Amino acid sequence: MLSFSRKTDYALVALAYLGQQRLAGQPVVSARQIAEQLKLPVPLLMNILKDLAHCGVIDSTRGAHGGYQLLADPSEVTLLDVVDAIEGPARLAPCCVDDTAIAEVGCEIAQVCPVHQPIRQLNQRLVDFLREVTLADFALGGGQAPSLVSIGIEGKWGDSRLDQRNVYGS
Repeated sequence: MLSFSRKTDYALVALAYLGQQRLAGQPVVSARQIAEQLKLPVPLLMNILKDLAHCGVIDSTRGAHGGYQLLADPSEVTLLDVVDAIEGPARLAPCCVDDTAIAEVGCEIAQVCPVHQPIRQLNQRLVDFLREVTLADFALGGGQAPSLVSIGIEGKWGDSRLDQRNVYGS
């Protein structure tokens, strides 16, 4: 089953909180405040915030009134940005890379593999979908993320059980 890592989950929760605080007029929030409000372990949260700052999603300010803040509007930060910052490039399989790099991933059957192209196409749809969902969809709570049908994930006969649900399962 595909799932986000705990680090990505916590990153989304922390970023949504930073987005809410930004909207409430408190753009700079300490790591301790984030951890206390969201009941997250401080050491892991600090590691996550460091990764997000390194990738340019958030900024950190030192000092008595320091903390973390989003660098961009929540509607400009995509789920793909977060996944890339925490987990690295989103890919379903090692062969979901550029054609020039397939040999580097060590798959000897990539050129004759019957599922190589379908998996790569599915991976591209997933990446496109992650690019459509923004932090605003999380920060505002109940935001309407694009439906799965919008990325072409439908059932074999077009009667998908997924096509009526959005990311939040409603």
